Amino acid sequence: MMLAQGQSFTGQLIIDGIVYQFISKLLRKNIHPIPVWVVSLPVELKKVQLRSFVRTSAMIPVQFKLILPLANNDPEISADNPTFNVQTKDISGGGLQLVTRQPFEIGAKGQLVIDIPEGGIIVAIGEVVRVEQPQQENPVFWVGIKFLEVQERDRSKLIKYIFKKQLEQRQKGV
Repeated sequence: MMLAQGQSFTGQLIIDGIVYQFISKLLRKNIHPIPVWVVSLPVELKKVQLRSFVRTSAMIPVQFKLILPLANNDPEISADNPTFNVQTKDISGGGLQLVTRQPFEIGAKGQLVIDIPEGGIIVAIGEVVRVEQPQQENPVFWVGIKFLEVQERDRSKLIKYIFKKQLEQRQKGV
């Protein structure tokens, strides 16, 4: 694509695996010593959603039971495994984000028992993919978990709940 001086364009930037989209203008082109575009500072910088499923904010009770590896590295779910009663911050058909006082390790796996309002109990296996501590002085963590195993009928229940919740939010003007 050939841009004229002063023409706007949309660009993408990847920082730490997160994609950002922005609008900028071509100020000038330099040819020597190497071809370079000189552009204005980006405007309208926004994070690009790359998820496969729609995500919505929701506070749903979840029981998260860690799956501990056995001596032969096979995972095991037993009654003795640590179990945490937590809540979601947001949820999608592909995973969820928990609010917890426990900073789980990235890569940790667990069984999730999710009590979907008007949808019943959903059981899934998930893996911790992200841990954030929004306020350093406050021992609260946001733990991103992607589903590794979930029955398709359960995922359908979850997606139905998400769409219903989004419709309610739109009707309230949220």
